[in-house]
Amino acid sequence: MSGRVESVELVDSERIVPHGEARVTWHVRKGEGWVRATAWPGAVAVARNAGPGTVWERAVTVELVAGTELLRVESRPRLEAPKDPLSYFDRRNPRPRATRRARYRVEVGGRVRPLPER
Repeated sequence: MSGRVESVELVDSERIVPHGEARVTWHVRKGEGWVRATAWPGAVAVARNAGPGTVWERAVTVELVAGTELLRVESRPRLEAPKDPLSYFDRRNPRPRATRRARYRVEVGGRVRPLPER
């Protein structure tokens, strides 16, 4: 793929939600697979101040060719409540999680636009 190189800022984070924490990570298409944005060559990750309800947040700046596909992955606890109030502390039996994946494309100007779901 050849074309105009754009600077894109993506935000990875972890925040508190009912029954646990929600994590958002970004990935960049490389061939048939995906590479975490933080591991992309030349990526610059800068920690941001975590506001209320946020465990951590970082801005990841990557240089990508317009047309590059991105994947946003959000993982969060399923909404059912634990059967035992103390089960939250039991790390041997992790809570079931729900994962949502959404695809995006880098446009000229560095904008990131969602792609239609398949």
